Amino acid sequence: MAIDLAAPNSIYIHTVKTDVKDINPTRKAISITATSEEVSEQEAKLIKDFQRQAKIPGFRPGKAPENMVRQRFAKDIQQELKQRVVSQAHQEGVAGAEFEVFTIVELDEGEVKGGQEATITFTVDVIPEFEVPAYEGLKVTNTPTEASDEEVTKMLDQVLGQRAEYNVADKAADKGDYVQCAYEGKIGDDAIADLVTDTPMFGTQANTWEEAGNEDTPGVRAIVDGLVGMKAGDTKEVTMEFPEDFKPEALAGKTVIYSIEAKEVREKVMPEMNDAFFESMQVKDEAELRTKISENIENQKKQQNADGERQQITEGLVKAVDFPVPESGVESETEAVLRDFMQRNMQQGVSAEEFEKHKESLHEGASKAAHDRFKSRLILTKIAEKEKIKVENEDFSRMIMMEAQQSGQNPDKLVKELQKDQNRVNQMRRDIILGKTMDLLAEKAEREIVEPVEVVGD
Repeated sequence: MAIDLAAPNSIYIHTVKTDVKDINPTRKAISITATSEEVSEQEAKLIKDFQRQAKIPGFRPGKAPENMVRQRFAKDIQQELKQRVVSQAHQEGVAGAEFEVFTIVELDEGEVKGGQEATITFTVDVIPEFEVPAYEGLKVTNTPTEASDEEVTKMLDQVLGQRAEYNVADKAADKGDYVQCAYEGKIGDDAIADLVTDTPMFGTQANTWEEAGNEDTPGVRAIVDGLVGMKAGDTKEVTMEFPEDFKPEALAGKTVIYSIEAKEVREKVMPEMNDAFFESMQVKDEAELRTKISENIENQKKQQNADGERQQITEGLVKAVDFPVPESGVESETEAVLRDFMQRNMQQGVSAEEFEKHKESLHEGASKAAHDRFKSRLILTKIAEKEKIKVENEDFSRMIMMEAQQSGQNPDKLVKELQKDQNRVNQMRRDIILGKTMDLLAEKAEREIVEPVEVVGD
């Protein structure tokens, strides 16, 4: 029988002792001891309850002998007695603690029997006491949000490229053309396909399309660059030197020879910027289109700045105050960080085997990130308490509408689901408070505009 620590009950146990021991700075053991007389008294009450409700052949309800009820329902009586004793011990020792309990990490129910003492021990992680660091006027840096002519032109080219047509052409491929090709990679006599079986794009492709000269390709750069200048029927070899830290690890630091065969060239034909094109873009001319693109770029930069500000604020708060963080909180946060990381990378073709090879280093990195992320939440929670930040009805309504839009769910249906899931509601409440707290800190921050640092490619 599962023990519901929050279950209501009609008993009250006068403890003979409540003992609290420190295991580490954020973990305590709370032991609650009830006297044998009190446990026996509650057992007697339970037996009376069972007597009133028991249906035993040959006896009217409530008239069955106590010894018969005790014998017939011994297991049920014992389970219910333990349930009540543990639940009340939780109320007295955990819910009623003078320190803030984060979570119960272990429960030792001991032995609960009538006629003997019962000691229940809760091992809990606690929220440590710490001084809230100064949070008004935190310094953050932003980059300019104006869109340059070069940025607008590049984005316009991308818009045009999305509407481009690709026509079969009897010519050498130019940069931006698509080429149907086959290729095979080898290190000496060893086929790459045998070394990286989970990522065939690095080994052998019998029939694939690649954009010639694409600088942002997720594939093999040497192949993509090598396709420039090739006509249908041409073959060639190219050399690819993989970085020392490359993933998959089997190719790290290796020099690979790729044999390429071009099968078909499709010329990229950009659309004409005419009245029909402008109408489809909901603008009257190129000038208005450029203005629209410029506004989109500026909005993106503003959002990047906002995200960057919050990251800087979080990092600043974490560095500003030192205190131990509950182990269980870091552990659960680490699992969340790892799940997000693995999901993103598996979508990019990283195999489960690669994760397994590096699980120790990945876990170490995730644990550090989780520690800081969880620590920042504790700090933000304290700031929220100090600033008396509350969750208003409109906050809930706004979050429900946002979640409904993201999931494609009917808002009314989502509300009904939330009414049945108090844990989810509590999590939403915490997220709202943390979000409003971060908004407050961003509002109070001191900003400095700096020019972005140019990243020089290899």
